Amino acid sequence: MALLKPEDHERLQMELVTFAKEELSRRQKAPIYVSAEDVEAQFGDYYHVHIVDPRIGFNQKTFRFWKGRISAKRRNTEWKSLGHRHTVEAVIYFEDGEGYSVIDGVDYHWKPGDFICVPMFAWHRHIVTRGDWMVHLAATTGPLCMYIGLAVYEDERYPEQWIFAQKGEEELKALIPGKSGAPEGSTKVALGTDSRQARSETDRIYAKALNFASREEVERRRGKVLVRGEDLVFEPTRMARIAMVVDPEIGFHMRTVGTLIAEVLPGKRSGAHRHIYEETNYVIAGEGYSIVDDRRFEWKKGDTLCIPVFAWHQHFNTGREPARFLVHHNRPYMENMGFLVVEHGEDADF
Repeated sequence: MALLKPEDHERLQMELVTFAKEELSRRQKAPIYVSAEDVEAQFGDYYHVHIVDPRIGFNQKTFRFWKGRISAKRRNTEWKSLGHRHTVEAVIYFEDGEGYSVIDGVDYHWKPGDFICVPMFAWHRHIVTRGDWMVHLAATTGPLCMYIGLAVYEDERYPEQWIFAQKGEEELKALIPGKSGAPEGSTKVALGTDSRQARSETDRIYAKALNFASREEVERRRGKVLVRGEDLVFEPTRMARIAMVVDPEIGFHMRTVGTLIAEVLPGKRSGAHRHIYEETNYVIAGEGYSIVDDRRFEWKKGDTLCIPVFAWHQHFNTGREPARFLVHHNRPYMENMGFLVVEHGEDADF
């Protein structure tokens, strides 16, 4: 190891002390608003546009938000069998085109307004059956997985980059990275072995860890995948009319990201609140403005707002139709971390 001098240790210690204030400054300087025009302008050169991502200046650490516009010809020919898989959670909203997704060997048919929640590390590919384009928006937890060094993306087009799939049929099909299927007695770790009785309370805790991955794989396959747009139910809350889309509370096996649709009626406002979790809002319909920590941002269909952590925010509909926001957040992750804080100011005006 490197031998540090006393001043080096002092510098490392002070980085901890000063981090919080520096992070507040980073949040204040990070971009919040992205216009639909800026997104559309980038599609002439590429089919995949990053809208919110820490690598392009946003202070959002756990998930990115992006839009894809891919021709039916390309979509239907680029993947032949497997598609790709990744160690990140993904929620996809379909804006245009019709087709189906093959996820872990099962077909899920979708149309505009529908959602797909892709189980972690499940092979998936998309096929367009109607229309010339597949237009979709996605929230994926790549930034978090990259930061902790566990981002794995395996794509049938790039087998030379595979980490696990080339090791055998079981690893090719597994939803658990590194699942070896080694028999009991092997010097390798065998996932999911329940045959030996725990020797002590401490051994029981170890056995629980040993079996976690196998149970996790079962839960990933049990979780909900498809959400129909016409099945969404909007209910009144003190923040707005809300339709839950993807959340652990309603049967989805998600540990980091949740998704909802928020609606504000013409001439009305949402509630005002702030929270210690990340949030990205994409305007599906309507026009108006939002106040984010005393700053005003005008918005319309196709615009995006990246809400800074713990910033007060409230939305106002100035148009003639209901305003709807596609909202992605990392509230489940913050609950799991024990950091969830929500403060409510003003109630919504229905």
